[in-house]
Amino acid sequence: MIPGATIFLYLLPLAAAPVIFHLLMRRQRKKMLFSTKMFFHRVSPRLTIHRKLREVLLLASRVLLIIFLLMALAHLTITGIGNIMGLGGNQAAVVIIDNSASMTGTIEGGEGMKLKTAIEGARTLLTNMEEGSKAGVVLLVGDPKAGHPGGMTSEKRLLLDYIDKIRPTEATGIPAGSIMRAMSLLKEAAPAGGGSIHVFTDLQETEWKQQQIGAGGLQDNVNVFFHRIPTASTGKPNVCVVSAKTSSRRILPQQPYNVEVLLRNDGAEAIEVRVNRNDSEHAVADGIRVTIAGGEKKIVKLGFRSRTPGRHWTGVWIDGDGFDGDNRASVSYICEPKGNIYFVGDEKSGEFGLLPLALSPYGDGRYTSLVPSFSTLAQLTGRIEQKEPMLVVLKWSDVCALDAKTDALLQKYTQDGGNLLVLPAVTDAKSFGAPPAWLGVTVGKINEQEKAQPLVVPNGMSEFWSDIRDTSGRVNFGGTFVKRYYPLSLRPNAKYDSLLSAGKDQVVMAIGAIGRGQVTVSGMAFAGRRKGSREWSTLPRKKVFPVMVQPIALGAVSSLANDSISLVAGKAPRLSSGNEDNMNISTLVGDPVEWSGPRDQAPELVRGGAYIVRVGRREMCLSVIPSDTEGANAFIDGDKVAAMGSVTHEVRDLSDEEDFRDELESSVAGTDLYLPFLLLAVAFLMVEGLLGSPSLKQKKKLDGGAHDVLGQAEIAQAVLSGREDAS
Repeated sequence: MIPGATIFLYLLPLAAAPVIFHLLMRRQRKKMLFSTKMFFHRVSPRLTIHRKLREVLLLASRVLLIIFLLMALAHLTITGIGNIMGLGGNQAAVVIIDNSASMTGTIEGGEGMKLKTAIEGARTLLTNMEEGSKAGVVLLVGDPKAGHPGGMTSEKRLLLDYIDKIRPTEATGIPAGSIMRAMSLLKEAAPAGGGSIHVFTDLQETEWKQQQIGAGGLQDNVNVFFHRIPTASTGKPNVCVVSAKTSSRRILPQQPYNVEVLLRNDGAEAIEVRVNRNDSEHAVADGIRVTIAGGEKKIVKLGFRSRTPGRHWTGVWIDGDGFDGDNRASVSYICEPKGNIYFVGDEKSGEFGLLPLALSPYGDGRYTSLVPSFSTLAQLTGRIEQKEPMLVVLKWSDVCALDAKTDALLQKYTQDGGNLLVLPAVTDAKSFGAPPAWLGVTVGKINEQEKAQPLVVPNGMSEFWSDIRDTSGRVNFGGTFVKRYYPLSLRPNAKYDSLLSAGKDQVVMAIGAIGRGQVTVSGMAFAGRRKGSREWSTLPRKKVFPVMVQPIALGAVSSLANDSISLVAGKAPRLSSGNEDNMNISTLVGDPVEWSGPRDQAPELVRGGAYIVRVGRREMCLSVIPSDTEGANAFIDGDKVAAMGSVTHEVRDLSDEEDFRDELESSVAGTDLYLPFLLLAVAFLMVEGLLGSPSLKQKKKLDGGAHDVLGQAEIAQAVLSGREDAS
């Protein structure tokens, strides 16, 4: 209805004017005396009935003519779908936009991204709300990068500028939290309640089927509308990155490392994909092709070497599957400078066997970044106080005879994050005394076998074997035997993992954590074949030996090794250890983040990337992995959303934002009834004209009937007059 048009509705009582005029202007009847009615019997009895019916129809057409003319001038409208959806008048509405990873998929019947359609749909809805109405915007995944839209506002431009900043995340949304935030905004705008909530989403079952939304927080006068964005079928299974990590040991330049990626095929059929890798130091990516069976998981290892010390990252991504939103992962790491290894003993005596050569082939760290040096036990204290080494190697004979000062020094060094390796000298053949109690291990008498026993790996899942273990989880030595060893007894309360055993029962090598440090104990010397001496084992002659000794030096199980944490997108890093309150987060690769503040207020990281987290003087590597549930290809098809439970709601399809815009623009304004009412008024004007001006045929017929009546009346009058004259 246009302004000022309501006056015509107040004039509707004028439609009664024809009725009043008819009643007031009725023709008075004139009485005539006739002696008999016999001459009127020939007049048709329908003549009077037709005249009365014509008068009634004429009166009705005039009344309706006035009514429809006034209603046409009033410009009445029928309420459109937009008003039904809470967009008309002084309304309050909250728009929820699904920005989870699944919205990066393609819309059905088009080539655009689903999130783009959702944003354009929300833009159209906000634009078509009437002036003075209040609106707010809520994201299904809270995104700090998008900023905060504020509360409810009637300034549409603020909301339109905000939704322009919305980008897809790699996280899974929380519908219950978003609905509750929308409800709180509606209460802010209208404390008495009321309004509408509009959700633009693909209705992925992962989010909208399992998570139940309690009806207690929703008011009865709030209408909930889902604008479902259908998803195009890709025809390919989805392969997602479940986890990605580098070795837990300390990372040095020129050392070989692997990034280990766990992949999962969510489809029923096998698929071949390409797994690619790049890093911060190499411009060219490399990759391999991998086939994953339907519904299966597979570990893929991709090798890399760091060139220089510092903060670095390595990334992996998948090509060839049906969904791209969960195909990438990045892992951060800190590459340390060259590390020093202190051997407590004589270099020339060869009492450490092939171990120094395996750790550093040329003795200068050119290939391994490990630099060995030798000193006496008396010199060790000063060297550790001057510069902490990456590894200290001692013989059992020295450890079992430590003085109190050196004992206390080694214990403190280990508990503060140091690294020890204790093993027999190549020439040892006698029993030792008792090691320090804090070491948590005792050494038995030497065991010399006539027949070599196989070396067995009791626990292949220990982090020590991460770079040796194949993708199936097995550690294969390829037939390694031991002939001579000191059996080790690990105390029950000691935190040791048995690495190697002779047969099934005798532990000959173990690794454990003491405080924040690491201790590796061996009952075997790492000697090769030597004339005049008996061989300890065949291990030093195996290709696996140089690979195996690197984790000993690099802290495979130390808490200070490659200190890293991993979380799924949509979570905030929460650190329980340490006394420092302030935290700093900076990005190496991925979503740019530079944040500093109390660590219990750390922001949610909603996109994958590699970050460095600093708490006090401690630096940690943080990797954010995309949610592995967003590639699921199951969506709600019906008109009921399971997560809403008993809450009343309506589901509409939104396939094309332009069609939605046209529909909403016309429906918000409603349907103007001016033209229909005007046509009805014209129609009744024509009816009134026909009824008020009878046709020629009807006129002749009526005139003929009238002449007959008059003629008969005249004859009757003449007859009567003749009778009077005769008398």
